[in-house]
Amino acid sequence: MTAAVIANPVPSQDLATLNWIRDWDVPGLSAFFTVVSLLTSLKAGLVYGVVGLTGLLIARQQKTALAFVVVGAAAAAASFLGDYTLGDLVDRSQPVAGGAVSSYPSGHVFGGTVFFGFLAFFPIQHRLERRILIPVVMLSVLLIVAVGPARIHQGSHWPSDVAAGYLLAGILLLFLFLLYRRYIETGFGLGLVYSRFFAAVKRARSRNAAR
Repeated sequence: MTAAVIANPVPSQDLATLNWIRDWDVPGLSAFFTVVSLLTSLKAGLVYGVVGLTGLLIARQQKTALAFVVVGAAAAAASFLGDYTLGDLVDRSQPVAGGAVSSYPSGHVFGGTVFFGFLAFFPIQHRLERRILIPVVMLSVLLIVAVGPARIHQGSHWPSDVAAGYLLAGILLLFLFLLYRRYIETGFGLGLVYSRFFAAVKRARSRNAAR
């Protein structure tokens, strides 16, 4: 896909799809797409990360917290490589908004799909109650499906930017799903490290309290 975009930065299919989606005129659609873009932005992702990690640590879910950090780090690294490596190769500006930053691939689509894709996978993997599982999965799927058209409708990305974002996210998610399942099953030998670390923290707190 990247090679095709380099060879022809604005293919006719891209232009036709872009114009078709931007012509959607449904009351409230623009506002909805604005919210979707906000919820899948980098700033929102950072907030999700801080809140999620804090909540897991407070709940003493250290093993899950480490997995959360690994997922976030992998997504951030892949996003960085995608934006700066593929972006430099393609060097294509946004269709409407313009700007100096390459629009290929879509960071919103990539990041949003990875985060909400993993969020949908989590309750399924751990077989949470249906009253939790169903709303989480439905909301995640809605945002994943909507973020692509949202970025095109707002003129921030070409359809091929969005397609590349989905493709990269799908590849990373497949890897993360397999890695997380393996981690849950084996812990990668980190269980003993957890036990010793938190036992040491507990002893230190006890000594400080005794003083």
